[in-house]
Amino acid sequence: MTELTTQERFKRGAADACRYFDFMAQFVDFKPEHAEAIRATRFVVEKHIPDIVADFYTHLLSFPATRKHFQKKDGSIDQEYLQLRMQHQATFWRRTATAVFDEDYARFVDYVGRAHTSQGADPTVYIPERYVMGMVGFVQQRIGAALDAELSAVDPELAFRAMRGWNALLVVLLEQLSRVYGEGREAETYQQPQEIDERPIHQLAVETYERSLGMARSIDYREVIAGSLAEFIAEGCKIIKAEGLSIGVFFVDGKWHALQNSCLHRGGPVCEGPLENGVLTCPWHGYQYRIDTGELLLDPDARLPRYPVEVRGDQVVVQIPVLIRDHVDISMAELFAKAVAAPVAVEPAAPRQLAANEFRVADLRPGHAVQLYVDDAAVAVYNVDGTFYATQDECTHADGPLSEGDLEGATIVCPWHASC
Repeated sequence: MTELTTQERFKRGAADACRYFDFMAQFVDFKPEHAEAIRATRFVVEKHIPDIVADFYTHLLSFPATRKHFQKKDGSIDQEYLQLRMQHQATFWRRTATAVFDEDYARFVDYVGRAHTSQGADPTVYIPERYVMGMVGFVQQRIGAALDAELSAVDPELAFRAMRGWNALLVVLLEQLSRVYGEGREAETYQQPQEIDERPIHQLAVETYERSLGMARSIDYREVIAGSLAEFIAEGCKIIKAEGLSIGVFFVDGKWHALQNSCLHRGGPVCEGPLENGVLTCPWHGYQYRIDTGELLLDPDARLPRYPVEVRGDQVVVQIPVLIRDHVDISMAELFAKAVAAPVAVEPAAPRQLAANEFRVADLRPGHAVQLYVDDAAVAVYNVDGTFYATQDECTHADGPLSEGDLEGATIVCPWHASC
């Protein structure tokens, strides 16, 4: 088999993912009858997925150490990113509940594991392994409770077999998800959870789940003129702003397409990236989508929102739906309204005091840089996927501070004039 490139390993999962999954399934004695029991109770579990996802993210947002991954710079909740993670979480468990454990599924699990580490498409993303393991344990409890509630009175034997199957499978998933990690890079703070209002999280999780299944319906449309027909014939594509949205409108091979110009990964301007053979590639981290359906190639259940396009005379009109469900806004004040007082964090033992021009490896996350001085000369130290490099801190173009720039893979972009 041809060796996969780093990008292929990320997009397709490791080449030995299926072999590894099968070996671990054999090792924990996960048998075909276990898979059959999971498959037989698929719709019982699917019924509870919105509640499971809601409970998990309520729990996750209550801990400062995990809530920070969903906060903007001003401390507010990044709701769009939260909804994306909810959608991926629901997709993962819905796909798992089908009990089709083939090579595609094994690669999918491997990809999910890598996406939480600096080995994924975005090297700045790093979720400590313990939280990924905690997620599996949390979901395990909720699935067990769902099977018990739905089946214990009507078919206790099936409930027991399904629980055994899920318990064995989740051990396999724990190992598959964790094998991409090396040693932990982020010290635990032991901050205690805060009381949280679960209602808006639950509403958002249900809305996200229904949207992913196409259950959300519109009752009206707002029409926006995208431009003239002549413009599109000449240029092929145009980005428009409407109702707070950025939308890419395309005229390709005689067909019209309009998609939301916001990558599902981190909101990159996907419609401004290259379009080849009907596939859009986000210019930020390379996520790819089918232009005709909006499907994310890595996860067809995740899609960019698409909008109807009409040509009226010499004008191109885009229709933006108004959804029935009320918009959900999550504010930090309301989220923690039930908390009487912030709990006192248990401080870990004080680390050794750093000397001048020292730094802790755990403090310099992948994709970041720090400025140090060596013999009075400014030096920038970079963490590139767990490997450290150093250069002079002054950009050769205009002496800009490279340690304050953006690290894109192994390339540092100066914050002053974008020199690389």
